Amino acid sequence: MDEFFIKIYKEQILDQIENAEIAHLSITNHPGDINSMFRNIHYFLIHVSNIVKLIQPKIDNENDFKNYRKKQLKHGYPNIPEIDPRLISIRNDFEHFDDRIDSWVINSKQHIYADKNIGNVKPTNAISGIGPKDNFRWFNPDTKTLYFCGKEYFLEDLYSYIQKVKESLN
Repeated sequence: MDEFFIKIYKEQILDQIENAEIAHLSITNHPGDINSMFRNIHYFLIHVSNIVKLIQPKIDNENDFKNYRKKQLKHGYPNIPEIDPRLISIRNDFEHFDDRIDSWVINSKQHIYADKNIGNVKPTNAISGIGPKDNFRWFNPDTKTLYFCGKEYFLEDLYSYIQKVKESLN
């Protein structure tokens, strides 16, 4: 791949990192508005996901151009880190929110509903009688832990990952 194209990929990754950092800073500064907090979390997840898609795309077959791109980026930047895709699977939850709601409607036993909560306790302990999957979105700003429908995600792991990517590209 021409060095010109590698440079474009690098610039795009760095742009996504910058946007993720801005969203992360907004999360860290914790504005009082709950909707802003969850909007910034969503933005952060989208930008980190875009970085992952460029560096380690889902490859359909060996001849897939994405496979070529991945190899060329790794050749040009041998220290570029990879991430366990499960760490970024939260993006799918936010992107396919309709499916998650459908699943809740079908599978929830009590249909107690909680969403967009912020606090420093685990959602399973916070509201008496509510199951973990009945908490759609819950964020602990002290630990930067995002809970989504019973799953736990550490945003700082994602932030550390993009910092490693940034370091490897510079």
